[in-house]
Amino acid sequence: MTILRLTLAALLTFSVQAEWYSGSGTAVIFDDNRQLARQQAAKQALRNVLLQGDVSLAALQLYRQEDLAEELFALHSSVPVSQIVIQEEHERDGQLSITLKADVWPQANLCDDRSIAKALVLTPFSLSAGATQVALGNNALNTEINRRFTTAVQRSPADFLVKAITAEPLFAPEQYQQGPAQQQLRNMAESSQAQFIVAGRLRNLSFGRQQAGLLKKERWVRQFSLEVSVLDGVSGRPIQSQIYQTRTLWPFAMTTELDPASDQLWRSDFGIELQRLINEAVDDIAVALSCVRVKAQVIRVAGSSITISVGSRQGIKPGDTFSLLHSDSFTDSWGNSYAVTAENDSQLEVVRVYPDHAETRAVKSHYLAPVQVRDQVQLDSVRERQYAN
Repeated sequence: MTILRLTLAALLTFSVQAEWYSGSGTAVIFDDNRQLARQQAAKQALRNVLLQGDVSLAALQLYRQEDLAEELFALHSSVPVSQIVIQEEHERDGQLSITLKADVWPQANLCDDRSIAKALVLTPFSLSAGATQVALGNNALNTEINRRFTTAVQRSPADFLVKAITAEPLFAPEQYQQGPAQQQLRNMAESSQAQFIVAGRLRNLSFGRQQAGLLKKERWVRQFSLEVSVLDGVSGRPIQSQIYQTRTLWPFAMTTELDPASDQLWRSDFGIELQRLINEAVDDIAVALSCVRVKAQVIRVAGSSITISVGSRQGIKPGDTFSLLHSDSFTDSWGNSYAVTAENDSQLEVVRVYPDHAETRAVKSHYLAPVQVRDQVQLDSVRERQYAN
C-alpha cells in the first residue's frame, strides 16, 4: 500500500474558514493503464469531497488531470479546494482505489457567491429496442440504473432540487424538436414548478466475446451505452444531449442469476464503470446548468405581495431580487413563428422565504408592470456574503 502526500498552494483569497473533508474513489484498470485509473479514482474521491462540502459538482471542470508521475491535478484560480492530501492508494484485482482529504472553502461556487439549485423533473430512462432484446434481465437492470441516477442527482443539493419524478419515460429524443412534444414538456415543467427536465435511454446492454489467446481463455464482455438529455422546461427545447458508453469484462457466467441491485454486481468492473458513467452524466448536467439564471413562476398575487415558486430549498434568501419577464411572439415573412422572452424594468425583492416559495414585493412600485399568476421571473442578483475578519 502506497501512501503519497500532495500539497497544493492556496489559490483563494477569501478569509472565510475552510474545512477538511475526506473521500474515496475506485476505478477499473484497463489495458494496464494505471495513470488513467488513478485519475478516475481520484476524481471520484474529490467528487465525494465536494458533495460533503456542499460545493457544486461543476467545480470538477476546473481540475485539469495531467499525465504527470507525481502530480494529481493542476488547479486553476478560483477553485474551492486549496489543498489535497492523498492518504491511501492501493490496487487489487485490477481495480485502483484512492482515499484523499481536501481543504474546502464552504459555499465557494462558480457563478454566484452561493449555490442556487436548479429545479428538475426526472423521467425514467427508456430501453431502446436493441437493449430490450438482448437479455430478459435488462428491465430490472434499467430500474436499478434509474434508481442510482436519481440518488446521484439528489445527493447534490448545491446543484439540484428534484421537484418531481415521473412514472413513465419520456418520448424518444427524435421527437424533442417537434411542436407537440415541446408543448408537453412545457406543461410538465409548469405543473411541477420545475425549470428543467432530464430524460434518457439505455441504448446498449449487449454481450460479446473476448477471443481466447495463448495464455487467456475466452471471456464474456458486456457493453453499456446511455444517452442523457437536458431540456428547458420554459421553452420545451433541448439544452444538451450526451452519450456515455463503456465496455468491460463480464465476470459472471451467463447462467448466473444476478440481482441487479446486489453488491456483487456493483463492485465488479462492470458495476464500477456504470456508476462512474452515471456520476459523469450528473456532473455534466451540473456544468451545463451551473451558471444558468434561475427562473420561476408567479403563483399568487395579493395586493402588493407577489409569491413566486422558488424557495429556501433552492438556496433563495431574503434580499434576493428577481426581474419580471414578459413574453412576446412574432411571425417572419416566411410564416415561421418565434417566441421571445425579455426582462422589463420591474424588479421584485424577496422579503420572506419558505421551502418551495417566496413572498416578494416591488423594489420600485411605480415601475412595476401589471403582474399575473403564471408570469415568469428571473433571478437578478444574490446578496453579497459577509466574510469573517
